[in-house]
Amino acid sequence: MLFRSARQITATCLLMTMSACDRTGAQNGGDPSEAISHDLGPFFRAETAMYDSMRAAIGTSSGDNWVRMMIAHHEGGAALSRVLLQENPSPEIRALAMHTVRAQERAVRELEKLLRDGPTDVESALVFLRPIQKMHDATTGVFGPGVSRVWLRKMIEHHRGAIDMSNVLLKQPGVPRDTANAVRKLRNEQVKEMKVLERAREGLEA
Repeated sequence: MLFRSARQITATCLLMTMSACDRTGAQNGGDPSEAISHDLGPFFRAETAMYDSMRAAIGTSSGDNWVRMMIAHHEGGAALSRVLLQENPSPEIRALAMHTVRAQERAVRELEKLLRDGPTDVESALVFLRPIQKMHDATTGVFGPGVSRVWLRKMIEHHRGAIDMSNVLLKQPGVPRDTANAVRKLRNEQVKEMKVLERAREGLEA
């Protein structure tokens, strides 16, 4: 257990260093839309924990990295939804948040079946750095009045991040068939969930 933790810390430090370079570039003449917002609203701790967990989820290959990162991603989505449930949303939004928690937890159980043992492969994890950073910047950049509206917009970006990561993996060589099938299934589910969230958001903003 200690050996695995040490390897994970080493990989995480590398990813964190590269992530900092990406943020510095955005702040020093890069695309300002990629700069991290310092929104300290009710979701901030859950968002930050998800971001750190995803970068630390280093596996044995690009496919295993995706599985581990998506487990952290879905756990983070469930955590964001639980935050909303503590904010006394309307019955309609509460039902949607509870559905989201169940869906994220169900996805985690399915992904855990695809985990593989073996030495960590940091290099194959680096392809996911940009979509993780993009998702984090997008979600933390959502703030404003109306906690339910904020949650909906954050979850839309959260699902978009999963789709981006799935598209990245499907371009990698040597992805096992069972993992590739799981990627396509999850990507389709994320698209459907996004549409549900978009309709709810439009209803609130109408």
